Amino acid sequence: MSLNLPRTHLVGPAHEEAGQTMLAPLGLRGSVRLEQTELVSRMFESWGEIPVALLQQVDLRNSVLGYIGIEDYTLYPWVRPGSLVQIDSRQKTIKTGVWHSEFERPIYFVELRDCCVCSWCDLDGNQLFLIPGPKSGQSVRRVRYPMDAEIVGRVTAVVMRLAERQGV
Repeated sequence: MSLNLPRTHLVGPAHEEAGQTMLAPLGLRGSVRLEQTELVSRMFESWGEIPVALLQQVDLRNSVLGYIGIEDYTLYPWVRPGSLVQIDSRQKTIKTGVWHSEFERPIYFVELRDCCVCSWCDLDGNQLFLIPGPKSGQSVRRVRYPMDAEIVGRVTAVVMRLAERQGV
C-alpha cells in the first residue's frame, strides 16, 4: 500500500527476520456475524503474536481495519461484500467538493448506534448523509451527527476478491 512503483509488478512472498512478531487477532468471537460490516478489532476474542511479514504493508500506527459484511452491498462494486478496508482514523472530517468520478470521492467508515457503514458521505449541519453506490439498490440514509454516528475515518485501501472462488 505504500510502494510507489511506476509499473505493475508481481510481488513475491515477504521475507521476515526470524523472531519478528506483532500483536494481531487470533480467534473470532462466537457472536461475530459476517453478514454485517464491523471494525476488525471488535471481531476477535483474543490477540496474540504473529509474524510481522503478514501485515507489513498495512499502516498499523495510523490505521484501523474494517470488514465489509457479506450482505453489505452499500458501495458495490467499488467495495465488495467480504472486503477488508484500511481506515485512516486521523481523517474524520467529511471532505466536500465536486468529484469528477466516483473513484475520486472519499469513502468513510461510519459507526452508527446499531451497525457500521462504509459509504460516501455528505454533511449538512447536524445531518450526515450516507450515500450508497448507484448499483447497490439502496437509498441515501440520513442520520443525526454526531449524536447517532461517529466517523471512524477515511478508507485508504481495500482488499477484496474480484472473482468467485472455484467450487463454491
